[in-house]
Formats: sequence, structure tokens, C-alpha cells
Amino acid sequence: MQKQQGVTLIGFIFMAALVGALGIVAFRAIPIYNEFFTVRKILKSINTESSEATPADIRKQFDLKASADYVYDVMSRDLEISKENGRVVVSVSYSKTVPLFANVSLLFDFETSTRK
Repeated sequence: MQKQQGVTLIGFIFMAALVGALGIVAFRAIPIYNEFFTVRKILKSINTESSEATPADIRKQFDLKASADYVYDVMSRDLEISKENGRVVVSVSYSKTVPLFANVSLLFDFETSTRK
């Protein structure tokens, strides 16, 4: 008689629970990272090269592009605009908390800028 090989029912349930938990985390994290990469793309596309770029103009550009790309977590008032070595630098840092289940949440801290 040959010895049987395979996964037991308990092993299968454990692996299914592990894959399910990882799936839940992934489905909650992917939209958050997608929005972060959109914010980063918007900051890179804002015209800060002109010497007449005022903070109000930069904030207006950000608002227009953010509303077109459905960015809700970052507002133009969250932008930090400064000058470094004669260049305008726009940066933003923000946190996002995403509930998983019961009292368990994921905390994401993001920071990006136009520095090169």
C-alpha cells in the first residue's frame, strides 16, 4: 500500500486563512499606494520652473490636477512650498489610516517632494 501525500484539511484551512488575510491587506493597500503615486505624479507635473510661480498658482495647479485624478487625501493646503537654491520646492507629507477589521488598522506614512 502506498503512503498518501498531500495537504490535510487543517493545513488547507490554515493556508486559505493566510492567503485570505494577505488578500485583504493587499486590497486595502493598493488604492492607498495608487493615490500616493498619483500625488507624486501631480507634484512632478506642476510647473515650478518659472520664476513667477507663486504659492497660490502652485496650489491652484495642484487643485485642478488633483480633482481630475480623484485625489481626496491630499489638499492644496497640505503642500509645503519653499525655495532652495533659487528653485521652488513643493513637498507634502501625510498619513492615512485604513481599518482592516475590529480594532486593527493599517497606518501609512507618505512623503514626497519635487527635489531632485
